[in-house]
Amino acid sequence: MPFKLIPIGKFGAVVEGLDLSELADTHTVSHLRRTLAAFQLLLFRGQAISPQEQLRLTEYFGDLEPGIARRPDFHQVKGYPDLLHIRNTPGSPTLDYGSAWHSDGLAYARTPHGATVLHCVACPPDVGDTLFANQYAAYDAIPEVLRESLDGRYWYLPPIDYSEVPDGKGLAQPLFRMHPETGRNFIFHAPQAAQIRGMTRAESTREIDVIRRCQVREDLVYRHSWHPEDVIVWENCTLLHNRADTVDFGTQGLRAMHRSATSGQFDAIECEAPLESE
Repeated sequence: MPFKLIPIGKFGAVVEGLDLSELADTHTVSHLRRTLAAFQLLLFRGQAISPQEQLRLTEYFGDLEPGIARRPDFHQVKGYPDLLHIRNTPGSPTLDYGSAWHSDGLAYARTPHGATVLHCVACPPDVGDTLFANQYAAYDAIPEVLRESLDGRYWYLPPIDYSEVPDGKGLAQPLFRMHPETGRNFIFHAPQAAQIRGMTRAESTREIDVIRRCQVREDLVYRHSWHPEDVIVWENCTLLHNRADTVDFGTQGLRAMHRSATSGQFDAIECEAPLESE
């Protein structure tokens, strides 16, 4: 075993015995990828990695997600267009990032992100936690009759910032997917979505409300309290995440994260634009 795993709870694991500033061998990289699929979330503590080392770590799990580099320069770590600089400094364009339940790219991208890597540069104690919700368990929590009736259904991506929905058309993702490695079903639904394909918005409301409640049930959530030099890698397809609270820079101090991501593998389908009458 090239590293030691300590399970966090119902999902997730602390990884010990690896220095992320050092180049990993092929066997270790392969083992990390399998471990991520099995645990959904990997936590590395005490990792003083540079931006270059974070990008190298990210590439252990796949190709870099190209959408980050298309964001405005002042959203990014200077000199590293594939790293978002999430910070709570006054005037920061990323001040509100992560303030609602989401999965990176799921609500706006043709291909949502695969794995996300978040490196804690700074965080005051006892604030700024991140919540992660298990979408395997959320799938199991949906009443069986509703789950069967929604099997094969798609939802429309909503019109939000950075949306990749083409003008006059729609993009849609299935409500449920199966993980290609674990063979387990999970909910693949953005909480921002408002309409299921083949239903009106009004007809979609009840089903979407039930799905949302199942997605973020308290017993399915892991709450992570950040320490500087924490690094977390997680699967976007099987987890939602959310910043638990707001950290005020003036009274509480700096909360700063470097975020990178890989390209995902679950493409949306291009379809008709959602119509209220549908």
